[in-house]
Amino acid sequence: MILYIAKLSEDSKRLIIALLFVLIVLFVIVGCIGTIIKKVMKRQAQGADDMMYDVVRAGIFNRKKDLIKFGIKKNHLVFFKQAWRPFIVMVAASLIMIIYCIAMGNWKVNIFDYQTEGIGTLFHIFDWANVPKTKIFGIEVMSDWPPLLSSPHWSWTAWGSYIFVPAMLVGLIWFMICVQAYIARTFRIFGIAKKVFSRSIDDLPPQEKPIEPIQ
Repeated sequence: MILYIAKLSEDSKRLIIALLFVLIVLFVIVGCIGTIIKKVMKRQAQGADDMMYDVVRAGIFNRKKDLIKFGIKKNHLVFFKQAWRPFIVMVAASLIMIIYCIAMGNWKVNIFDYQTEGIGTLFHIFDWANVPKTKIFGIEVMSDWPPLLSSPHWSWTAWGSYIFVPAMLVGLIWFMICVQAYIARTFRIFGIAKKVFSRSIDDLPPQEKPIEPIQ
């Protein structure tokens, strides 16, 4: 393997180094995203504490399943209160797209088109189907950036896509955050119920613990 690498050209060696660097960066990014999601869900789960603090403190429920049932109902209400806004955003975006299709007389709009009618007109579009490749260890890998198909440009024909795609993306991400918060609170509700109704000798005051073995 080492001898094979030594025989490679300088361009191939630089390409291998670049690929390894990209893989390392991807692993770091994935790890950071996972850590961020974990911290965000932990913060979102605190909403369950706010919902259930009063009833737990008052000791209203005597059974674990009743406390969980109450928490789930409250969680549903909180979810609906949070999720209706992004839902309205997505509905409004869909209505705008319907109006656009009626106005243009076209019901087969490609919202990602890069020539005239899609959001792709605002971005660099590369020809990934014809990307230059080279062989390393018998495997074909990209050796250069693909040729450019289209440069960013404004197209008045694509006004529907310019509104629909960003609005729908914002609404969808917003809605997914609400769903994530709902899931985080659900797990926390079960954790609270388990802790409230758990019976552990460690929770007893010192004077109530047996000092000597019972004969």
